[in-house]
Amino acid sequence: MKKRKVVYNLINILVLLAAALIFVFNYISKDIFEAFNWKYIVIITISVVIVHFLKAIRLYLALYGSGLSIYSYSKIYCKVTPISILFPFKLGELFRIYCYGYQINNMLKGGVTVILDRFMDTIALVTMIIVVWIASGGAMIPIVYFLLIFLIAAVLLFITFPGAYNYWKKLLLRADGTSRKLKALKFLERINRVYREIASVSKGRGIILYIISLLAWATEIGCVAILNRFSDQTNLSQKMSEYLTSALSSTQSLELKHFIFISIILMIVIYVLVKTIETIKGNK
Repeated sequence: MKKRKVVYNLINILVLLAAALIFVFNYISKDIFEAFNWKYIVIITISVVIVHFLKAIRLYLALYGSGLSIYSYSKIYCKVTPISILFPFKLGELFRIYCYGYQINNMLKGGVTVILDRFMDTIALVTMIIVVWIASGGAMIPIVYFLLIFLIAAVLLFITFPGAYNYWKKLLLRADGTSRKLKALKFLERINRVYREIASVSKGRGIILYIISLLAWATEIGCVAILNRFSDQTNLSQKMSEYLTSALSSTQSLELKHFIFISIILMIVIYVLVKTIETIKGNK
């Protein structure tokens, strides 16, 4: 147990150091600060607080019943969120899965919860892009079509899995006893275990998680709309479309960079605050 904790702490230190380097090289630059004024900072900060409050509630609802205290959950959220934002190719999600899985002592549940959280967030993002696309009459980037097909396929797979599972299980049980049959049954049971975990996490919460995700993205878009009034008055629909599509690509809009910058600063402040409160309570 002690060795496991040492490994966990070591991985945390290495990942956080890497994230700090990425943050310094990618977000501490002249273009980040050029547009900053007190109105700009206040508007983005309010938006950041609301968005992360909603996202934190969404993930907490998905993790509900896992035994995490508010303090522990807050610290983990503030630690893993910057990693998730900063690391390319969604590699930060692996760290999120590892941290939540370690804390609740269930890697499968941690993985399923994080994947479901990202799934709901992606559905909400695609929904907002389609709404903006319909309203503006612009063109969607190809990745949106790909995501839409993927999301529909994933939902259909989830709906049809129980029937497919029962069919293949009966078919395999009737087959002759071979090593391949046993391996196939074990593989089928592993998939079924993952399905049951997803069903357990999403049951009664799926729609709520989706609505919260929509509210979070609507808040970000609202922030972009307000900022547009104080800036160059660029076509609002175009600005919204650029912001949403940049969330799916490696090329981030300036507004998204500002949002990320303030988000990370906020996460650091909240983490230090929660840690300080825990320390003071522990000393009493």
